[in-house]
Amino acid sequence: MLGAAGVTAQTAVKTMGPSADTVMLSDRVEGDYQVRRYLIRSMSDVDYSLHYRISVAKLNAALKGNAQALSEMNSFVEGLMQDTTRRVCEVIITGYASPDGSVSYNEKLAAQRANDFKTYVDNKYNFSKHYNVKVNSVAEDWKMTHAAIASSTIPDRSMVLDIVDGTQSPMAKEQSLKRNPAVWHYLATEILPPMRRVEVMIGYATDRVVEQRTLIKKPAPAPKPAAPAQDYVVVEENVNGVIVEMPDKGEVRKEMREETTSLKKETKAADRLAKRDARKAAKIARAQEKAAKKIAKKEAKAAKKAARATAKTYKDLEKM
Repeated sequence: MLGAAGVTAQTAVKTMGPSADTVMLSDRVEGDYQVRRYLIRSMSDVDYSLHYRISVAKLNAALKGNAQALSEMNSFVEGLMQDTTRRVCEVIITGYASPDGSVSYNEKLAAQRANDFKTYVDNKYNFSKHYNVKVNSVAEDWKMTHAAIASSTIPDRSMVLDIVDGTQSPMAKEQSLKRNPAVWHYLATEILPPMRRVEVMIGYATDRVVEQRTLIKKPAPAPKPAAPAQDYVVVEENVNGVIVEMPDKGEVRKEMREETTSLKKETKAADRLAKRDARKAAKIARAQEKAAKKIAKKEAKAAKKAARATAKTYKDLEKM
Protein backbone atom coordinates (compact mmCIF):
# COMPACT_ATOMS: atom_id res chain seq x y z
CA MET A 1 0.00 0.00 0.00
CA LEU A 2 3.02 2.28 0.06
CA GLY A 3 4.93 3.59 -2.90
CA ALA A 4 8.32 4.85 -1.70
CA ALA A 5 10.53 4.27 1.31
CA GLY A 6 13.15 6.42 2.93
CA VAL A 7 11.59 9.75 1.90
CA THR A 8 12.67 12.65 4.10
CA ALA A 9 11.81 16.29 3.71
CA GLN A 10 13.94 19.23 4.77
CA THR A 11 12.34 18.60 8.12
CA ALA A 12 12.13 14.80 8.05
CA VAL A 13 14.49 13.75 10.78
CA LYS A 14 15.06 10.05 10.17
CA THR A 15 14.28 6.90 8.24
CA MET A 16 15.00 3.76 10.23
CA GLY A 17 16.69 0.80 8.60
CA PRO A 18 14.26 -2.03 7.81
CA SER A 19 14.07 -5.16 9.93
CA ALA A 20 13.21 -8.34 8.01
CA ASP A 21 10.97 -11.29 8.91
CA THR A 22 10.96 -14.38 6.68
CA VAL A 23 8.30 -17.11 6.38
CA MET A 24 8.54 -20.16 4.09
CA LEU A 25 5.46 -20.48 1.89
CA SER A 26 6.19 -23.68 -0.04
CA ASP A 27 8.87 -26.31 -0.65
CA ARG A 28 8.75 -28.54 -3.73
CA VAL A 29 10.94 -30.37 -6.26
CA GLU A 30 10.90 -29.44 -9.94
CA GLY A 31 13.09 -31.73 -12.05
CA ASP A 32 16.66 -31.38 -10.81
CA TYR A 33 15.84 -28.40 -8.55
CA GLN A 34 14.45 -27.90 -5.06
CA VAL A 35 12.22 -24.83 -5.17
CA ARG A 36 11.39 -22.89 -2.00
CA ARG A 37 9.17 -19.79 -1.87
CA TYR A 38 9.48 -17.29 0.97
CA LEU A 39 7.52 -14.28 2.17
CA ILE A 40 9.97 -11.59 3.29
CA ARG A 41 8.47 -8.81 5.37
CA SER A 42 10.62 -5.78 6.23
CA MET A 43 9.62 -2.97 8.58
CA SER A 44 10.57 0.67 8.06
CA ASP A 45 9.24 4.17 8.61
CA VAL A 46 9.40 7.69 7.21
CA ASP A 47 9.23 10.98 9.11
CA TYR A 48 8.13 14.51 8.22
CA SER A 49 8.33 17.69 10.30
CA LEU A 50 6.11 20.78 9.87
CA HIS A 51 6.78 24.17 11.47
CA TYR A 52 4.25 26.36 13.31
CA ARG A 53 4.32 30.04 14.20
CA ILE A 54 4.74 31.17 17.81
CA SER A 55 1.55 30.69 19.86
CA VAL A 56 -0.29 29.41 16.75
CA ALA A 57 -1.87 25.94 16.40
CA LYS A 58 -3.03 26.28 12.78
CA LEU A 59 -0.79 24.86 10.05
CA ASN A 60 0.67 27.43 7.63
CA ALA A 61 1.72 25.60 4.45
CA ALA A 62 3.96 28.50 3.34
CA LEU A 63 6.02 28.66 6.54
CA LYS A 64 9.74 27.79 6.38
CA GLY A 65 9.95 24.63 4.29
CA ASN A 66 6.44 23.36 5.00
CA ALA A 67 5.52 23.45 1.31
CA GLN A 68 8.36 21.09 0.42
CA ALA A 69 7.60 18.75 3.31
CA LEU A 70 3.91 18.60 2.43
CA SER A 71 4.71 18.00 -1.26
CA GLU A 72 7.02 15.11 -0.45
CA MET A 73 4.54 13.61 2.00
CA ASN A 74 1.77 13.91 -0.60
CA SER A 75 3.86 12.02 -3.18
CA PHE A 76 4.64 9.33 -0.63
CA VAL A 77 1.01 8.89 0.42
CA GLU A 78 -0.20 8.73 -3.20
CA GLY A 79 2.22 5.87 -3.82
CA LEU A 80 1.15 4.36 -0.51
CA MET A 81 -2.43 4.06 -1.70
CA GLN A 82 -1.45 2.22 -4.90
CA ASP A 83 1.37 -0.13 -3.88
CA THR A 84 -0.11 -3.47 -2.74
CA THR A 85 3.30 -4.75 -1.54
CA ARG A 86 3.36 -2.24 1.33
CA ARG A 87 1.13 -2.12 4.38
CA VAL A 88 0.87 0.74 6.88
CA CYS A 89 1.29 -0.41 10.48
CA GLU A 90 0.92 2.88 12.34
CA VAL A 91 0.84 6.65 12.00
CA ILE A 92 2.07 8.73 14.95
CA ILE A 93 1.52 12.51 15.04
CA THR A 94 3.33 14.44 17.77
CA GLY A 95 2.87 18.14 18.47
CA TYR A 96 5.63 20.19 20.12
CA ALA A 97 5.85 23.62 21.78
CA SER A 98 8.96 25.67 22.58
CA PRO A 99 9.80 26.30 26.28
CA ASP A 100 9.09 30.05 26.31
CA GLY A 101 5.82 30.82 28.02
CA SER A 102 4.02 28.95 30.80
CA VAL A 103 4.18 25.16 31.00
CA SER A 104 0.40 24.72 31.06
CA TYR A 105 -0.05 26.94 28.00
CA ASN A 106 2.68 25.09 26.09
CA GLU A 107 1.18 21.69 26.90
CA LYS A 108 -2.17 22.83 25.56
CA LEU A 109 -0.56 24.42 22.48
CA ALA A 110 1.43 21.26 21.65
CA ALA A 111 -1.74 19.12 21.85
CA GLN A 112 -3.65 21.58 19.66
CA ARG A 113 -0.93 21.46 17.00
CA ALA A 114 -0.99 17.64 16.95
CA ASN A 115 -4.78 17.57 16.57
CA ASP A 116 -4.65 20.29 13.93
CA PHE A 117 -2.32 18.23 11.79
CA LYS A 118 -4.39 15.08 12.35
CA THR A 119 -7.41 17.00 11.03
CA TYR A 120 -5.33 18.09 8.04
CA VAL A 121 -4.29 14.54 7.02
CA ASP A 122 -7.77 13.17 7.72
CA ASN A 123 -9.35 15.77 5.46
CA LYS A 124 -6.77 15.21 2.73
CA TYR A 125 -6.09 11.45 2.95
CA ASN A 126 -8.72 10.07 5.36
CA PHE A 127 -5.89 8.57 7.43
CA SER A 128 -7.95 7.73 10.52
CA LYS A 129 -10.36 5.63 8.44
CA HIS A 130 -7.62 3.48 6.88
CA TYR A 131 -4.87 3.39 9.50
CA ASN A 132 -4.20 3.37 13.20
CA VAL A 133 -3.40 7.04 13.94
CA LYS A 134 -1.97 8.02 17.35
CA VAL A 135 -1.68 11.61 18.61
CA ASN A 136 0.94 12.74 21.14
CA SER A 137 2.13 16.11 22.45
CA VAL A 138 5.36 17.33 24.07
CA ALA A 139 5.85 20.71 25.77
CA GLU A 140 9.63 21.02 25.68
CA ASP A 141 11.36 22.56 28.69
CA TRP A 142 14.52 24.62 28.87
CA LYS A 143 16.70 21.63 29.71
CA MET A 144 15.68 20.02 26.42
CA THR A 145 17.21 22.98 24.58
CA HIS A 146 20.66 22.31 26.07
CA ALA A 147 22.03 20.43 23.01
CA ALA A 148 20.86 23.10 20.55
CA ILE A 149 22.40 25.90 22.62
CA ALA A 150 25.64 23.98 23.25
CA SER A 151 26.24 23.53 19.51
CA SER A 152 25.30 27.13 18.62
CA THR A 153 27.20 30.44 18.46
CA ILE A 154 24.89 32.19 20.91
CA PRO A 155 26.49 35.09 22.85
CA ASP A 156 27.59 34.24 26.41
CA ARG A 157 26.96 30.57 25.76
CA SER A 158 28.39 29.38 29.09
CA MET A 159 26.18 31.78 31.03
CA VAL A 160 23.13 30.71 28.99
CA LEU A 161 23.81 27.02 29.66
CA ASP A 162 24.18 27.70 33.39
CA ILE A 163 20.73 29.31 33.41
CA VAL A 164 19.13 26.59 31.26
CA ASP A 165 20.59 23.78 33.41
CA GLY A 166 19.83 25.53 36.69
CA THR A 167 17.12 24.81 39.24
CA GLN A 168 15.01 27.93 38.65
CA SER A 169 11.41 27.63 37.48
CA PRO A 170 10.81 27.78 33.71
CA MET A 171 9.40 31.31 33.90
CA ALA A 172 12.34 32.49 36.07
CA LYS A 173 14.80 31.04 33.52
CA GLU A 174 13.01 32.87 30.72
CA GLN A 175 13.16 36.16 32.62
CA SER A 176 16.89 35.69 33.30
CA LEU A 177 17.56 35.05 29.62
CA LYS A 178 15.51 38.07 28.52
CA ARG A 179 17.71 40.38 30.60
CA ASN A 180 20.40 39.92 27.93
CA PRO A 181 18.88 41.31 24.68
CA ALA A 182 21.54 39.73 22.42
CA VAL A 183 20.99 36.33 24.00
CA TRP A 184 17.21 36.53 23.78
CA HIS A 185 17.32 37.74 20.16
CA TYR A 186 19.46 34.72 19.21
CA LEU A 187 17.13 32.34 21.07
CA ALA A 188 14.03 33.89 19.51
CA THR A 189 15.35 33.69 15.95
CA GLU A 190 17.59 30.60 15.87
CA ILE A 191 16.82 28.19 18.73
CA LEU A 192 13.13 28.41 19.58
CA PRO A 193 11.37 28.50 16.14
CA PRO A 194 12.38 24.94 15.08
CA MET A 195 10.94 23.63 18.35
CA ARG A 196 7.41 24.81 17.40
CA ARG A 197 6.49 21.90 15.16
CA VAL A 198 4.53 18.76 14.42
CA GLU A 199 6.26 15.51 13.51
CA VAL A 200 4.47 12.69 11.71
CA MET A 201 5.88 9.17 11.51
CA ILE A 202 4.44 6.59 9.09
CA GLY A 203 5.51 3.05 9.90
CA TYR A 204 4.98 0.38 7.25
CA ALA A 205 5.76 -3.21 6.30
CA THR A 206 6.94 -4.29 2.86
CA ASP A 207 5.96 -7.80 1.68
CA ARG A 208 7.98 -9.55 -1.04
CA VAL A 209 7.68 -13.12 -2.29
CA VAL A 210 10.98 -14.60 -3.46
CA GLU A 211 11.77 -18.00 -4.97
CA GLN A 212 14.97 -19.92 -4.28
CA ARG A 213 16.02 -22.68 -6.71
CA THR A 214 18.74 -25.09 -5.59
CA LEU A 215 20.25 -27.76 -7.85
CA ILE A 216 19.83 -31.18 -6.27
CA LYS A 217 23.11 -33.15 -6.18
CA LYS A 218 22.38 -36.65 -7.42
CA PRO A 219 24.71 -39.57 -6.49
CA ALA A 220 27.16 -40.53 -9.24
CA PRO A 221 26.17 -43.77 -11.07
CA ALA A 222 28.06 -46.89 -9.98
CA PRO A 223 30.79 -47.96 -12.47
CA LYS A 224 29.95 -50.90 -14.74
CA PRO A 225 31.82 -54.13 -13.97
CA ALA A 226 34.86 -54.67 -16.21
CA ALA A 227 34.68 -57.44 -18.82
CA PRO A 228 36.89 -60.49 -18.05
CA ALA A 229 40.33 -60.29 -19.66
CA GLN A 230 40.88 -62.40 -22.84
CA ASP A 231 44.00 -63.17 -24.88
CA TYR A 232 42.03 -62.86 -28.12
CA VAL A 233 38.49 -62.91 -29.43
CA VAL A 234 37.40 -65.32 -32.20
CA VAL A 235 35.29 -63.41 -34.67
CA GLU A 236 34.94 -66.03 -37.37
CA GLU A 237 36.56 -69.49 -37.33
CA ASN A 238 36.91 -69.84 -41.13
CA VAL A 239 39.05 -66.68 -41.61
CA ASN A 240 42.33 -67.42 -43.39
CA GLY A 241 45.31 -65.28 -42.39
CA VAL A 242 47.41 -64.26 -39.44
CA ILE A 243 45.97 -63.58 -35.98
CA VAL A 244 47.36 -60.21 -34.83
CA GLU A 245 47.41 -59.25 -31.16
CA MET A 246 45.94 -55.74 -30.87
CA PRO A 247 47.87 -53.43 -28.57
CA ASP A 248 46.31 -52.04 -25.41
CA LYS A 249 44.67 -48.63 -25.94
CA GLY A 250 46.51 -47.20 -22.94
CA GLU A 251 49.83 -48.26 -24.40
CA VAL A 252 48.89 -46.76 -27.77
CA ARG A 253 48.06 -43.44 -26.13
CA LYS A 254 51.31 -43.57 -24.15
CA GLU A 255 53.35 -44.21 -27.31
CA MET A 256 51.55 -41.36 -29.09
CA ARG A 257 52.33 -38.99 -26.20
CA GLU A 258 55.96 -40.04 -26.21
CA GLU A 259 56.20 -39.54 -30.00
CA THR A 260 54.51 -36.13 -29.69
CA THR A 261 56.90 -35.10 -26.88
CA SER A 262 59.91 -36.27 -28.87
CA LEU A 263 58.70 -34.42 -31.97
CA LYS A 264 58.25 -31.23 -29.93
CA LYS A 265 61.77 -31.55 -28.53
CA GLU A 266 63.24 -32.05 -32.02
CA THR A 267 61.28 -29.09 -33.35
CA LYS A 268 62.51 -26.86 -30.51
CA ALA A 269 66.09 -28.00 -31.08
CA ALA A 270 65.82 -27.26 -34.82
CA ASP A 271 64.35 -23.82 -34.00
CA ARG A 272 67.21 -23.06 -31.61
CA LEU A 273 69.78 -24.18 -34.22
CA ALA A 274 68.13 -22.07 -36.92
CA LYS A 275 68.08 -19.03 -34.62
CA ARG A 276 71.75 -19.57 -33.74
CA ASP A 277 72.72 -19.83 -37.43
CA ALA A 278 70.67 -16.72 -38.17
CA ARG A 279 72.49 -14.81 -35.41
CA LYS A 280 75.88 -15.94 -36.76
CA ALA A 281 74.91 -14.92 -40.30
CA ALA A 282 73.73 -11.53 -39.07
CA LYS A 283 76.98 -11.08 -37.15
CA ILE A 284 79.08 -11.92 -40.25
CA ALA A 285 76.96 -9.55 -42.37
CA ARG A 286 77.47 -6.73 -39.86
CA ALA A 287 81.23 -7.36 -39.82
CA GLN A 288 81.39 -7.34 -43.61
CA GLU A 289 79.34 -4.13 -43.76
CA LYS A 290 81.65 -2.52 -41.19
CA ALA A 291 84.76 -3.56 -43.12
CA ALA A 292 83.29 -2.25 -46.38
CA LYS A 293 82.53 1.09 -44.75
CA LYS A 294 86.07 1.27 -43.38
CA ILE A 295 87.60 0.54 -46.81
CA ALA A 296 85.31 3.07 -48.49
CA LYS A 297 86.32 5.66 -45.90
CA LYS A 298 90.04 5.03 -46.55
CA GLU A 299 89.57 5.21 -50.31
CA ALA A 300 87.66 8.50 -50.00
CA LYS A 301 90.44 9.89 -47.81
CA ALA A 302 93.12 8.80 -50.33
CA ALA A 303 91.15 10.33 -53.20
CA LYS A 304 90.95 13.66 -51.36
CA LYS A 305 94.70 13.53 -50.70
CA ALA A 306 95.47 12.82 -54.36
CA ALA A 307 93.19 15.65 -55.45
CA ARG A 308 95.00 18.08 -53.15
CA ALA A 309 98.38 16.90 -54.53
CA THR A 310 97.23 17.35 -58.13
CA ALA A 311 95.97 20.85 -57.38
CA LYS A 312 99.33 21.77 -55.85
CA THR A 313 101.22 20.49 -58.89
CA TYR A 314 99.11 22.66 -61.20
CA LYS A 315 99.83 25.71 -59.06
CA ASP A 316 103.55 25.02 -59.15
CA LEU A 317 103.47 24.68 -62.94
CA GLU A 318 101.59 27.96 -63.27
CA LYS A 319 104.25 29.75 -61.24
CA MET A 320 106.92 28.51 -63.60
